[in-house]
Amino acid sequence: MQAAALIAMTLSVATRTWQDHIWVGGLLVAVAGAAWAPEVRHRRLRSWWFIYVAGIFVYTLLRAFADETAIPVRVTYPIHFDRWLFFGTDPTLWLQHRFFDPRHVGLLDYIAVATHWSFFVAPHALAVGIFLLQRRQFPRFALLMVGTMWLGLLLFFLVPTAPPWFAAEVGQLAGVRRIMDYVGGSLHGSAYSSLYAALGEPNSVAAMPSIHMAVTFAMYLWARRHLNVLANWLLAYAALMAASLVYLGEHYIADLLAGMVCATVAWFLARRFAPELPEPVTQLADTG
Repeated sequence: MQAAALIAMTLSVATRTWQDHIWVGGLLVAVAGAAWAPEVRHRRLRSWWFIYVAGIFVYTLLRAFADETAIPVRVTYPIHFDRWLFFGTDPTLWLQHRFFDPRHVGLLDYIAVATHWSFFVAPHALAVGIFLLQRRQFPRFALLMVGTMWLGLLLFFLVPTAPPWFAAEVGQLAGVRRIMDYVGGSLHGSAYSSLYAALGEPNSVAAMPSIHMAVTFAMYLWARRHLNVLANWLLAYAALMAASLVYLGEHYIADLLAGMVCATVAWFLARRFAPELPEPVTQLADTG
C-alpha cells in the first residue's frame, strides 16, 4: 500500500489526472500520509522515500497555482539583467542566431532538448542508486532535492517570471524561438504535446528560478561530498544543462544563477537537518 501510494502520485502527474480532477491530488497525499505514518513515526530509513516523492508531488501541485495570485508576471527584468551581464548582448538571441535554423532541426537541437528532458529522469535515477548503494546517505539527498524545489517554489509565488520564449511571444524579446517545439514536432507532435501538457502547462511562467538548473547543480553538490567519482561528471552535466536551457529559450542566465543559489542554500540545510547516519557497528564474538 505504501509503494502503491507513491506510484499513484507519480502516475497522476504523468497522466494529468490531478490537473483534470484537482481533488485527486489532495486525496493521494492524504492516503500516502496515512500509509506512511508508521514509518515516519518510527523514523525508519525508508520513510525518506515518502518525504522524497510526496515532497516533490506537493511541490508540483502548488507550482500550478504560483501564477494565479495577485502578483503580476514579470517579463523584462531578467532581460535587462542578462544584457547588463553580457554588455548589451542577449545570450539566448546570440546563441540562436548562430546555431539554430528553424527550417532544419539539427543534431545540436536534439542534444539540447534531450539534456533538458533528462531532468525528469536523472535525479530520480541517482536517488535509486543512492538508496541501493549508499543507503545511509539517502536522507540527506532526499532533503536536498525536496528543499531545492521548495525554495524555488517560494520564488515562483513571490516573483512569477516569464521565460525567454514567452517574452518573445509578447513582443519583449523578438527573434527568440522555443526550439523544443520544433524538435518535439519533428519527432512526434501529439506525443510531445501530451507530455508537455502534463509537465509544463500547469505553470508556463515558472522561470525564476530554473528548477532544472537548481536540481542539476544540487546533484553535483551532493556528489562532491559523498560520491566524488561522479562529481566531475555531474558538474559537466550541470554545465551542459545550463547551456541547453539558455539556447532553447527556456531560461535566462538570471534564472540559472538563482537556481544555483537555491541549491546551495538547500545543501546547507540538508547538511544541518539530515546529518550523515553512522555505519552499523558489527559486533565480534568473544572467542577467548
